[in-house]
Amino acid sequence: MRHRKPGNRLGRPADQRKAVLRSLATELLRHDEIITTLAKAKAVRPEVERLITKGKKGIIADHKTLSEKAKGGDAAAAKELARAVHLRRQVASFIYDGEVVKRVFDEVAPRYAKRPGGYTRILKAGSRRGDATPMAIIQLV
Repeated sequence: MRHRKPGNRLGRPADQRKAVLRSLATELLRHDEIITTLAKAKAVRPEVERLITKGKKGIIADHKTLSEKAKGGDAAAAKELARAVHLRRQVASFIYDGEVVKRVFDEVAPRYAKRPGGYTRILKAGSRRGDATPMAIIQLV
């Protein structure tokens, strides 16, 4: 039984649910705003927040200088560079589009450098016409 287990299953098997969340997260990070059902918006919010946090941790101010220091034998620089690459690969394992991964680290994450969390906003957008499903707009703040 799944009593008190966290997370919305969205009425799908695990592989389909994961695919839906990946595609919603990719499109949200690409366009900064998407319209979807309220349940899907609430389900994708923690995934996107996690990706942006990883993007914030993987920001390197001056990549060229840091890589030269690492090649010169600086262990701290090599460790920081390896951590940034690891975080980028973790984000790329969830988001398959390389351009969106690059956008997360170059544009989206620096935007929230001073913000401690809460990178998304969910606005209710009424009901869908065909089946009266509650719709929502999820956007990056």
